[in-house]
Amino acid sequence: MRGDVTNTTTYFERGFKSWCENTAVSIRSRLGLSKFESLDPWLLAQHLKVAILFPSNIPGLTNEVADYLKSSDGDEWSAVTIIYLGITVVVINQNHSVARQSTDIMHELAHLIRAHQPVQHFTNDSGFVIRSFNKSQEDEADWLAATLLLPRTALFQIARSHYDIDQVCSEFKVSKMLLKYRLNVTGLARQYPVTN
Repeated sequence: MRGDVTNTTTYFERGFKSWCENTAVSIRSRLGLSKFESLDPWLLAQHLKVAILFPSNIPGLTNEVADYLKSSDGDEWSAVTIIYLGITVVVINQNHSVARQSTDIMHELAHLIRAHQPVQHFTNDSGFVIRSFNKSQEDEADWLAATLLLPRTALFQIARSHYDIDQVCSEFKVSKMLLKYRLNVTGLARQYPVTN
């Protein structure tokens, strides 16, 4: 999820946001969770038969590449999904916080749930790798990921109960920024102002 917060100026197809809320509740039900419980991205990945790896778990990487991806110099990347011979793997940046990893995994899973077209990579004449970018797909994945992590049903319970923000962020594995964003876009922040 780019910057851990979705873009508020995006326009989605009619019914998309409701579909996301319903999907977040439905997935919880299939996993034996209540609609108020946190959804662990690792559990959802397992349910979707998607492996989650850190660069240090990938066999065959050169030491130079592995060291770069694991270093603070490699901090500009978050996650990537690789589909090869019917196997789907999400590789995540192990240097990021648990909250950031959570949103990154959920963003990648959201692409799979929405059956988005994979990004294409091209090498130009100078040898630079260029990738395609579909803003609509990225915005959808951002919104769905945030909703999967913090659906309105769970947020309503959180807001009504006046939970401690740090406690909620820890339980749902999200950042304070994402929690406050979701409370705002669902209108719950106005109804139930959070004190901390």
